[in-house]
Amino acid sequence: MSWLILVCYLLFSYGISVIFTNAYGPFNVFFKLREWANGIGDNFGMLFRCMTCFPTNVGIVFSLFNWFLLPVAISPFNMILQGTNLWWLAAIMDGCLTGGVCRFLWNIDDYIDKSTPVYGEPEPESDMLLLED
Repeated sequence: MSWLILVCYLLFSYGISVIFTNAYGPFNVFFKLREWANGIGDNFGMLFRCMTCFPTNVGIVFSLFNWFLLPVAISPFNMILQGTNLWWLAAIMDGCLTGGVCRFLWNIDDYIDKSTPVYGEPEPESDMLLLED
């Protein structure tokens, strides 16, 4: 059962991170959020554009939320450190795990997107065989 919780946690974190960093959303709400964050400062704006930064913070916030507000441990390191007073360590480790796994999944998704041919678009000229009369 804990493996299922782990997989659901990681897929939830990846999904929410992709939505916030890349989606437009209804009425462009996520795009406007990214523009607003970028207007505050470049470093704060990077938080909403980076697929390493945002999932790390999602992991930390969700871990703290899980430790202090939920009666059942859901995040991975809250399951491991349950019963101790190491909430800060669980938050850091959940952030690291979430950021790393989401970045790994993002790289796989990006590789698949770039290696899949798009039908209906012409081939680049460098790959075409030019016939001379």
